[in-house]
Amino acid sequence: MRWMLALLVGACASAEPLDPSTMDAATFDRELAARFQYGPPEPAPQEIADQSAGQIADATYLQPFAEFDRAYSPATRAQAQGLLAALQRDAGTLSHEQFVLRVAEIAALADNGHTSIGENAFKKNTPRLPLRTYQFADGLYIVWAAPAFADLLGARIDTIDGRSISELHRATRRYAGGTDAHRQRMLGAMLESPALLQAAGLAASPDALTLRGVLLSGAPYERRIDAQQRDRAAWVSSSQRLLFPVWEGAPMASLLQNSDALPVYLRHSSNLFSLESLPESGLYIGLAHNGDADESPIATFLDSAASRIRAERPAYIVLDMRMNGGGDYTTTYAFARALPQTANGAPIYVFTSSWTFSAAITTVAALKDAGGEQVVIVGEEVGDRLDFWAEGGSFDLPNAFVQLHYAAGRHVYDGPCTDPATCFWLNERYPVRVRSLEPDIHAPLTFAAYRALRDPALDAVLAREARRHSPARTP
Repeated sequence: MRWMLALLVGACASAEPLDPSTMDAATFDRELAARFQYGPPEPAPQEIADQSAGQIADATYLQPFAEFDRAYSPATRAQAQGLLAALQRDAGTLSHEQFVLRVAEIAALADNGHTSIGENAFKKNTPRLPLRTYQFADGLYIVWAAPAFADLLGARIDTIDGRSISELHRATRRYAGGTDAHRQRMLGAMLESPALLQAAGLAASPDALTLRGVLLSGAPYERRIDAQQRDRAAWVSSSQRLLFPVWEGAPMASLLQNSDALPVYLRHSSNLFSLESLPESGLYIGLAHNGDADESPIATFLDSAASRIRAERPAYIVLDMRMNGGGDYTTTYAFARALPQTANGAPIYVFTSSWTFSAAITTVAALKDAGGEQVVIVGEEVGDRLDFWAEGGSFDLPNAFVQLHYAAGRHVYDGPCTDPATCFWLNERYPVRVRSLEPDIHAPLTFAAYRALRDPALDAVLAREARRHSPARTP
């Protein structure tokens, strides 16, 4: 606790509160970093060949984690400290998967989406089935598969080792924090790992799983599938990108294939930004990241989008944020605030999903705040609450291959945030205030729509636009 006391006094929690509005730019930046972006303790552990010794080193280093993360309540912080102490006692005797789940449970007690071990901890360095699944609104389906299992593409999974998918979702939610939808998305890869499910007491074997469900043809199936060994260097896809068809030469096949028939949101698998015309004089803006992309600096892309809006004066605009997991909200704030005026009164439809997270939520909220009823949210609920913790840093556990993120700054978008010691200061310079980001038009993505190459969100927009422009009926 000695170094933690120094941290609190010297960096992030001065007994004498400071007013960020009175600071010059240099002081503001220095204090912002110290209070909300403070680093983990040094030195970090080194990778050790012996698994037992490596676990002990990682667990020892992790002991102060609960003091670094501010999202814990006093009660959950005490619980986390108890689990951290137990982890240190048991380190060296646990399997890799048991250790990972113990760490995940510690993070999840904060009930904060940003306090997390991240998806890759459930994907790498653990045996995984040679297929990839996606949770649609109407069930869990196989969307990618190794060639030997291509007959399972499009199959619905109803049970895994005799347990229903809803039962597995309930049983695994203890390993991630945040909203139920966010937990489900973060833990999706866990259902593809026999070893992780066995470590959680939910599967019989660490090497294989028995799947039961219905094939794309409608015929029932039952299949025992062996897992593939994984390693840390193996490439993995972010889960939201599994909706795209696989690329040429990929080690897996996909249900969908690249073609001009794909809906607009699936036509740009290699790009994070896209700009396309839509029927009835609409304009589509796809924004899958709040930051620069390989294909373009984000500022250049947003300038191009604004210029095209001013030149074409579209009848409506779609801003697709469904696959945007965040980044830096300062890169999109000005664009979002100006978009209602740039659109010259045209309706702006913002597409959201449970993948819409962190800085993407801030962007959606800034746009809704600026545009009011001109901005219509379509799709599914965003991936976090309007009161959450972010910023901070990460504990790197090289032997467990886990990067455990802690959160330091509070974001409140549905009311005032009044504590300068915890409220993220940058939000004062980029203010946002909304009552809700619940979809005005619920349009969840179903497997039936995905298979049929339809986009329920865009379908809903086009139907609304048709009604909006239809001649008024007379009695």
